[in-house]
Amino acid sequence: MPERMLCAIPARGGSKRLARKNLLPLAGKPMLVYSIEAARDSGLFGEIFVCTDDDEIAGIARRHGAAVPFLMPPELCGDLISSHAPCARLARELGNHDSLICLQPSSPLRSGADIRAACQRFEQDRLDFLVSVTAVDPHYFHWAVHRPNQEGEWRLFFGERFMKERPLLPPVYRPNGAIKIARLAALEQTGHFFGQKLGVLEMPEERSVHVATRFDFELCEFLLSKVPA
Repeated sequence: MPERMLCAIPARGGSKRLARKNLLPLAGKPMLVYSIEAARDSGLFGEIFVCTDDDEIAGIARRHGAAVPFLMPPELCGDLISSHAPCARLARELGNHDSLICLQPSSPLRSGADIRAACQRFEQDRLDFLVSVTAVDPHYFHWAVHRPNQEGEWRLFFGERFMKERPLLPPVYRPNGAIKIARLAALEQTGHFFGQKLGVLEMPEERSVHVATRFDFELCEFLLSKVPA
């Protein structure tokens, strides 16, 4: 039981690619609510916090059992601000936590069991950081190309490193954004979740959708429609 772990959901009001996405009705309820419910279903946290700069989001969060002690200042909720920044600010204000679990509402398919497994691994392995990951299809990096500048030729992004037959490629994973955990002191030093003593929790593709676009949102709706009632 992570007694001194702050469970925080960063849910800003602004979103450029998919407007107001945290409040969009996803299979019958605001997308934000899925993260609140998953945190509750984990059975680990006495209180679940939502960090937001938006009155409407705060109201929805409170109606679904989350705490919103205060609205975050706009400078902590901009496009170029890391999602953990408002959560770390809340941790400093509360002053009684030594670690943070950050649950982005843009990962609505993560489960309470995923959260429980991540926290268990974080504590048992005595980690400073843990992120949830998903296996990457080798073709995403095997053939990756880029153009170093607009006038130059296209080139392999990784050079010849991965130019081998698929069965010979090493397993590679991508952070999926669903679960991020850190010791607050280590997070303050690094400014991100990828410092020393990093562990991972692997999650399947079907629970690892990150909602950034309308397509992602509709994919989540489709996957939720296949879950037995």
